[in-house]
Amino acid sequence: MERSPGSPLTAGIEQEVAGLYEKEGGGLLRYAKALAANRETAHDALQEAFFRFFLCRSAGQQIRSPKGWLFRVTRNYILDQKKAGSRNEVGMESLRNVAGPAEPTEADGRASELLQGLRQIGLSPREMECVRLRMEDLRYEEIAGVLGLSAGTVGALLARAHGKIRKAVGGRKGRDLAPTAAGEERYAS
Repeated sequence: MERSPGSPLTAGIEQEVAGLYEKEGGGLLRYAKALAANRETAHDALQEAFFRFFLCRSAGQQIRSPKGWLFRVTRNYILDQKKAGSRNEVGMESLRNVAGPAEPTEADGRASELLQGLRQIGLSPREMECVRLRMEDLRYEEIAGVLGLSAGTVGALLARAHGKIRKAVGGRKGRDLAPTAAGEERYAS
């Protein structure tokens, strides 16, 4: 089948990418913002991940777990940018006419508060990373793929993080009230 622009195969891949972006883009961007030094790098990472996904799919590559694959590419892109360090720095002169970042949304604020609270509890960087990815509904196997760990190690890291969190909030067990994404309260399971 032809892979030129406008061909049925390319159109199908474009629809696949658009659907995936609609479904996973928000969570991927939250994850990228938590890892990146700035919003621009986070947005670049998101764009790069979906662009690479499109290229791989256009080349005929099958991707078993698109969500995990996108998170891994995003993470690797941001780590590469951090390694590049000063090579990508921009002088203050060039920033004079650049518009400031958009106001953070309420959800961004809650996620930021939660992550700050987790840092204060004393979670290790790997535990934090596992918690961030779990917050985006990745399965243990997907988290393992993103971080290059085994699923068992991910389970152990999340269990350790859960224990630290439980201890920090007073050891409450069972049917405690837990906040939901909408800020309402529900019974935790």
